[in-house]
Amino acid sequence: MTYSELKLIIPSADGETACAIAAMLDIGGIYLEDYSDMLDCEIVKNVGIIDEELLEKDTSVATLHIYLPDHINPAEAAEYLRERFTLSGIEYKCEIGSVDESDYAEAWKQYYKPLHIGEKIVVVPEWEEYEKQDGELILTLDPGMAFGTGSHETTSLCVEVLQKIVKPGDNVLDVGCGSGILSIASLILGADNVKAFDIDPNAVKVSKENAKLNTYSGTLDAETANILNDRTPIEGKKYNVIVANIVADIIIRLCSFIGEHLAEGGTFITSGIITERRDDVIAAFNENGFTVVEENEKRGWLCFCLKK
Repeated sequence: MTYSELKLIIPSADGETACAIAAMLDIGGIYLEDYSDMLDCEIVKNVGIIDEELLEKDTSVATLHIYLPDHINPAEAAEYLRERFTLSGIEYKCEIGSVDESDYAEAWKQYYKPLHIGEKIVVVPEWEEYEKQDGELILTLDPGMAFGTGSHETTSLCVEVLQKIVKPGDNVLDVGCGSGILSIASLILGADNVKAFDIDPNAVKVSKENAKLNTYSGTLDAETANILNDRTPIEGKKYNVIVANIVADIIIRLCSFIGEHLAEGGTFITSGIITERRDDVIAAFNENGFTVVEENEKRGWLCFCLKK
């Protein structure tokens, strides 16, 4: 299959908003080519996390690659984006081209290198070689087109907190598992059982495939479900750790019942919240009896650690 490709040059600061707008289209795939998080190039050079040539990239702009299946008119999609980018105040340049399915599925891999998150975990792409250092836990990943490479602020924030919270033998619930990175991080940290849900069947498939790339003693059970609409899959279940890296509106709805599924002393970790929505989610936490025990911020994104 040949896909139409929309390539949009945008300010790096608008990358996440642009991705959210683009995700409203019927897309075949999307990835954001963004170098703005390489804030300390000397450290990056010294530890060899990323290719030398990438350090010379312009960090003020990002390139959003959007792949449209053949039943979508790229001109109409471009007009849709123009209207919404204009409303959002996003300046951009757009190019329209075409690309084979095999090309777009592999193209983004050149930008994805081993990534250190927190004190222990190193996320290593399945196609990369990496020499493990003492004390490191290797999380092997091939995210495909599912969300969660570890590079996004919300994912890294959650992984950092999981390293402090998850204990051997824990039961963990991952709501909106994406690539499975948070589920697998929990398992390699010693969790006994992880239950993972996503509304996207492809994400569940990718999560299961990624789990097979890693070594751990626990079990992962991932399935396609929307527990906001049907709580049957978690009915009567309790978890030591619940993690949800999604968006503020979903988190607010989740707060109304997810506390019922925390085991005594359990922890609810949630991210995907922009700073502008902080007051909204804090109100939901308070209304539903949660206490914030830790709050972290990274480049405009928030992560909360909560107790009931």
